[in-house]
Amino acid sequence: MGFERVASVTELPDGGRLSIEVDETPALLIRLGEFFYAIEDLCTHDGQPLTDGPLVGQEIKCPRHGARFDLSTGKAMCMPATRGVRTFAVEIRDSEIFVSDEPAKAPAKAAVTDQPVTGETTNETSAPAAAPEETAAQTALAEAAAQDEYLTALREVIDPELMVNIVDLGLIYGVTALDGGQVEVEMTLTSPACPAGPQIVHQARMALERLESVETATIKLTMSPPWTPDRMTDEARDHLGIF
Repeated sequence: MGFERVASVTELPDGGRLSIEVDETPALLIRLGEFFYAIEDLCTHDGQPLTDGPLVGQEIKCPRHGARFDLSTGKAMCMPATRGVRTFAVEIRDSEIFVSDEPAKAPAKAAVTDQPVTGETTNETSAPAAAPEETAAQTALAEAAAQDEYLTALREVIDPELMVNIVDLGLIYGVTALDGGQVEVEMTLTSPACPAGPQIVHQARMALERLESVETATIKLTMSPPWTPDRMTDEARDHLGIF
């Protein structure tokens, strides 16, 4: 399909989102400052909508298991998602927003004229405040670095039956950093009756608590959605001879 109008710029405030449909595909239109993004409204991890997921910098986070997707490229940024989501091209025409089913090459940009004026003009020179995009990007980078640290630690935990680490097996559904050095992990097992389950859970907690940034790690087991082999990374598949 070609470009179709979906909204006007003034309908979407900074940080706002709008559920739309692109060629019969549920999608989200999201505004960050003067940039507009359109992505498929579907978490590739469990097929649930991303609609209510929080925005983390230039990423949207699945509200169920914490998978994050880059708004510009659709790339899956962390486990448990291993596949990205579709992105859609956006154009701004005379303050009207148009979306196509073609893949996005860059976010659309609109002139921002609806920002409120705050404070009074003075002769004093003050240091410029950090741009919202810069602050959000710094926060996103810090969170991504923490996620990498947690997942690196969890890769030290090996399933004793399959001899593959629990991250590449796809057992980790989400890792959330809380206040005070608390970390919460949602994970599963290859089967509810896995005999190595208690050992894996204990080792996962210890692996995280060995990190200087972690005071206490809490492991929450879930069987929903149940684990299946398609959650494994390509490295795990190669190790187990699954093609």
